[in-house]
Amino acid sequence: MKYCCTYCNKCWNHPVEKCIFCGNEITQIKETQYKVVGFSEVFIPSTGNEKVPYYVNILEDGKGDKIIKKSFEKYEIGDTIDLMEDKKTDMTIGVIGTGLMGIQIASYLIQYHYPTTVKTRAEENASVILSRIQKQISKRLTQDQMKKSLKNLHITTKYEDLAHCDIIIEAVIEDLKIKKEIFNNLSKICGPSTIFASNSSSLSIDDLSIASNRPEKCIGMHFFNPVHRMDLVEVVVGKSTSETTINTIKNLVIKLNKRPIVVKNSPGYVVNRLLLPQINEAIHLFENGVASKEDIDNATKLGLNHPMGPFELADFIGLDICLSILEVLHRELHDPHYKPAKLLYDLVNQRKLGFKSGEGFYLYGKVG
Repeated sequence: MKYCCTYCNKCWNHPVEKCIFCGNEITQIKETQYKVVGFSEVFIPSTGNEKVPYYVNILEDGKGDKIIKKSFEKYEIGDTIDLMEDKKTDMTIGVIGTGLMGIQIASYLIQYHYPTTVKTRAEENASVILSRIQKQISKRLTQDQMKKSLKNLHITTKYEDLAHCDIIIEAVIEDLKIKKEIFNNLSKICGPSTIFASNSSSLSIDDLSIASNRPEKCIGMHFFNPVHRMDLVEVVVGKSTSETTINTIKNLVIKLNKRPIVVKNSPGYVVNRLLLPQINEAIHLFENGVASKEDIDNATKLGLNHPMGPFELADFIGLDICLSILEVLHRELHDPHYKPAKLLYDLVNQRKLGFKSGEGFYLYGKVG
């Protein structure tokens, strides 16, 4: 037995009167997979179904239990309906960047049935990107669900193919110059209503927005790795970001079954402002011989009840990313406390970047 929000799809295993995330009604769902065993076409408007005609479908689960579902989409008897599928949307989203986060964000969007255009730099990358996205969603979806999701995916090398998007999420390397160039290019081809969002983990949204022709529609949308498991999205607001833009992104995050927090533009935002100094201090402890990295990790897990130690987490995030965020914090806050540890520089210079390269603070063997 499940109790699910009809709007943002959050679910509970116990009765809930109203969704604690968005305040909408809760529906009791026994199963998610149903077959259509009957339907009726209705031509009289009703509350919530003012548009006619609509269909009243009789659905049956694997145990023979039946429920009724109203829909504007016509189904045939024998069709399968998954009640956990999000409502179809006319919002189209673009993703720029096909690294770890770009692929994860695109995979997650198509899983929730958002038409998604992914921009890559070279045509020959398209097959690799498709393969990586298929691998991502195959871990969570059935073959039939995968086919439906992949219909929402379009891969391109042209900025012009993003012109129709309602929201474009930039998820490239953490380099302000590159990100500003992207916002500038998008400004030339997108209509005035398109929102430009950045998945930056530490850079200034205000600095990014000045490279666009729409600072009021520039915002941070910081997902966390792995995207399909981490509920948080930092919605980072610049000094010119409009309330309409903020609300649009917050609503999208809720529809993606995630929890938004609104953050004023500040170096490192909230999570990385808290996390990276801890990782940096752990490296200093190790450099100074206070304890081994294994014991520091165990101290953090057993003494602070964290699921991962700072060295394990740094390897998982990527040591190059950790270094980049610390450099931003050090530069913007003018505080020597944020200066990256020498060992972190050494490992990044040796291309020992953590899990993704097979070695960081720990050895992982061949990755991928």
